Amino acid sequence: MSLYAILETIRTSGDARVSEIESQAYNQCNQIVGAARLESEQAKEKAIAEAIAPAYRERARIIQRARLEALQILGDAREEFVDLAFKQIHGCLMDIRAEANYPRILRQLIEEALAELKGSLREAGVIQLEADPRDQAVLEGILDEMKQVLPIRYVLDCWGGLVAKSEDGRVVAINTMEARLERATPHLRCYLAALFESEGPEVEVSQDVERQSVAI
Repeated sequence: MSLYAILETIRTSGDARVSEIESQAYNQCNQIVGAARLESEQAKEKAIAEAIAPAYRERARIIQRARLEALQILGDAREEFVDLAFKQIHGCLMDIRAEANYPRILRQLIEEALAELKGSLREAGVIQLEADPRDQAVLEGILDEMKQVLPIRYVLDCWGGLVAKSEDGRVVAINTMEARLERATPHLRCYLAALFESEGPEVEVSQDVERQSVAI
């Protein structure tokens, strides 16, 4: 082989080796740059997350506090609404004697009290009634219509209604307006609270609601 051919072979082989080295270096450089970029992005994301984490925690705390305050305000408004409704109910029942349908209501209370007492007595006995003196005329008229002759003591001071007792006083049926309202109060409070939730604090208490304490 001539010297020129030998030199050409050496040059060709060297160029190939240089190209191989350059390619490897380029690939390694790309890998290093890619890894550096990835590490940089990760570091950037981590830094951002660490920077905004307190803000997110504060935001969550503010939202939670606002929710609790809103629930407290709603609860206070509901209680005020229920209290106002009960004041209206009290006023209605205190003045119920002045209403035209009071005799019908009183008759219903009498019938319920007598039925309760008779259902509780093992042996027939004389049922005694106690009532408010203001109901004397109406009460005696109702008993005449019912063809009931019962001893009555006008010793109560109540909004309306009466008390029925067994002869020995052991069995008592209290059917005054105050007692009816007291027994109805848990149901009415639940009803009014539900009414508040469905209608809002602007809702008006209707006469039907006011009369529930009599119907229960």
